[in-house]
Amino acid sequence: MKKYRYKHARFLFGICLALGAAAMVSAQSSQKKWNFDGDADGKPPAGFAFARTGQGTDGQWVVKKDESAPSKPNVLAQTSQDKTDYRFPLAIAESTSYKDLALSVKFKTISGSVDQGAGLVFRLRDKDNYYVMRANALEDNFRLYHVVNGRRIQFAGANFKVTPRVWHEIRVEARGDQFLCYYDGQLKITAQDGTFRDAGRIGLWTKADSVIYFDDLTVEDSGRTGSMPSPGKTLAQRLVDELEKKYPELVRIGLHVTPPGSPENVIVASNVAAKLGQKSDPEDLRAMKTGRPVVLREGRSFVRIVALQKVPQVQGYKNRQRHRCLTACQLARWCLQLRAAWVCAVTRQEERS
Repeated sequence: MKKYRYKHARFLFGICLALGAAAMVSAQSSQKKWNFDGDADGKPPAGFAFARTGQGTDGQWVVKKDESAPSKPNVLAQTSQDKTDYRFPLAIAESTSYKDLALSVKFKTISGSVDQGAGLVFRLRDKDNYYVMRANALEDNFRLYHVVNGRRIQFAGANFKVTPRVWHEIRVEARGDQFLCYYDGQLKITAQDGTFRDAGRIGLWTKADSVIYFDDLTVEDSGRTGSMPSPGKTLAQRLVDELEKKYPELVRIGLHVTPPGSPENVIVASNVAAKLGQKSDPEDLRAMKTGRPVVLREGRSFVRIVALQKVPQVQGYKNRQRHRCLTACQLARWCLQLRAAWVCAVTRQEERS
């Protein structure tokens, strides 16, 4: 483990010093958001089609006012209480087509005796063929499925408390056949599946008699985040892309900095588009603070977060403009998350030494 870590630390140290004035340039991304605040109360939202996988009656999707809404005043509610067990109402965002994406929504479970499931669908071909990621407040679990010809098949999941009648956020990041699933900002599932490889529509999902409120459905096209530089990218992002291409075993890469006048670290470059501009995760901060790897269980596997070489403030630069920029940015560290298989092999090697 030590040989591997030091090898990459030297490589990254040189990269960080080369960032210069480009480090704080804003990254560009395409994002679309539905908060339902412009839709009429008591009616279905504009721009959505409604369908159902399985048996039973169709869902009832209406806009409602809710004082607790994350973005007031409106939410989208699924209010039907049909208790048919294998029944999955869908609200599908029309005129959407995404393959690689970051998709999120805030939800609150209201009631349900058979189920209290809230989910996101993506790469949807039709009402019987799509991916769905959902959280369940009755079962206290988090699941990722592919639905093929109306048959729902789980291929990843995690178990933890899902508190009812409280707002939560779920997010999925899909890139090729790789999936990262988050619950309230914490990575809970990493998975791989190749059932649906093409772009498809996105939407919302419930099950059986689940009455669920949704707000702030947000999607970001991450298909343009590749390993090749483009003219519109910052130098920091181009370096991340080059690193990803050179070391394909690295699953997630992020450059964390402390902006001027802020006590919090943020991510200014990453190979996961949804991470850009977000605060550093607690696990990243712990790895950076202690200098020791942080191992997390994600579904049925483990990942190791490694904080590599810290970049010091640069002194004695003849180019004062570059010197001021580097000092203000206070470039911190590179944080890397490695595939479980790779980490396990390295750990076993370290134990033998």
